[in-house]
Amino acid sequence: MLPTLTFVARQKNARRLIAVGIGGAMLAVTLVGTLMSSAGSTTATGQPQPLVDRLAPSTWALALPTSWLAAPVAEVRAGQSVDLLAVRMGDRPLAIPIAADLRVMNVGDAAIVFQVDEDDATAIASARASGLLIVPLVRSTR
Repeated sequence: MLPTLTFVARQKNARRLIAVGIGGAMLAVTLVGTLMSSAGSTTATGQPQPLVDRLAPSTWALALPTSWLAAPVAEVRAGQSVDLLAVRMGDRPLAIPIAADLRVMNVGDAAIVFQVDEDDATAIASARASGLLIVPLVRSTR
C-alpha cells in the first residue's frame, strides 16, 4: 500500500511577483526603445549619420575606385551586399574570390565605399597590387 502524500499549496511570494513585474516592464521599455530608435543612416535631427558611426565594430571603410573595376556595378545602393572577384586576362586567365558579403556604405561616381575587415582589405589591396582587375557581384536580397 502506498502512503498518502499530503502537501500544502505554496503561497506566492510577493517579492518575486514584484521583481517579475518590474523586470517585464523594463524589458518592454527596452524593446520599444530599440524599435523606435533610428537604425537608418540619419540622426534624430535629420542630419546624415557619419560613416564612422555606421560601421560595425572591428571594421573599416575602404573606398574602392571605380577605375579598379573590370565591370561597372549595376544599381548598387548603400546597405546592399557585394562579393568581389579578382580576374586576370591574357594567356593564363585567372578568377579568384577575394572578398565576400561586403556591405556597401556609400556609392559615388569615382568610388564605392565598402565596409571591410582586415582580411578583406588585405585581399583587395593584394589583388590590385598584383595587377588584377576586380569584378563586383551584387548579392540577391532574396
